[in-house]
Amino acid sequence: MIPIFDDISRTRLTKWVFGWLFLVVLYQWWADLMISQLEAPVLLRLDMDLTYWMVHATGIGELFQSSYGASLTFDLLLTVLCLITALFPKRIIFPIITGIIYLIYCVLLNSYQCWHYHNLITLILLIVPFCFRSLKTFSMLFAGLRYAVAYIYASAAIWKLFRGSVFNEGQMQWLIEHNYVDRLAVDGYQLNFLESAMFQLSNYPTLSSIALIFGVAMEASFLVAFFTRKFDRYLIIIGVVFHLFTAILVDVSFLQLWILFVVFIPPNRIMSSPKTWFQLA
Repeated sequence: MIPIFDDISRTRLTKWVFGWLFLVVLYQWWADLMISQLEAPVLLRLDMDLTYWMVHATGIGELFQSSYGASLTFDLLLTVLCLITALFPKRIIFPIITGIIYLIYCVLLNSYQCWHYHNLITLILLIVPFCFRSLKTFSMLFAGLRYAVAYIYASAAIWKLFRGSVFNEGQMQWLIEHNYVDRLAVDGYQLNFLESAMFQLSNYPTLSSIALIFGVAMEASFLVAFFTRKFDRYLIIIGVVFHLFTAILVDVSFLQLWILFVVFIPPNRIMSSPKTWFQLA
């Protein structure tokens, strides 16, 4: 049975999602990752992604490359739209426009960075349900999104098992060393206490392998979401711990994606205090 949202719970979700998206965009400004902040001329790589080809076929990428004013206006528009959507959650037109602008931003950024920036692109899925006025349609799409999020994490575990990387001795050692090599290459850079502790872990093959298996097990735990909602509250905790684990151990942060875990909060708990989210029904 698909849980049905009401106007109140949907409104609160809209504020959460687009408020978070606004903070994500502000971080992109701080990190100099907005389109107007990129170096010129930019590199371009589209590969065989048809969505990327369609966006660039409009000529919008060339416009932003040739005009700083146009790219700056685009960046400011995206920032303001995220805020407006959070402040006026009942206006359906705002999520639609914001979603289109955000999609274009992700495509352009990934094209110019020559790789898919995983921290942002998945949030497009989260925007889609808010583009429909019907509460029934919204509820169905949000329920489908729950399975999509579970698939993202579970499939990552299955892929590691299928490739055998989780059983590859030295895999975690290589990951740890590879993610710290850039810092160590900087003349005079000194690892802090936490960085030093994590880097030293690479000297212990058994502990490194256990850490990798532990991480894959956390990803695989999302398989349970396909069979029951009973453990959804625990999947939120597992997801957050997993990302903290990867951020500390291999310096890979996916903080922007934490908002995805709202799909595991039942609609009847959305309007309640966060203290009740993990209580038994």
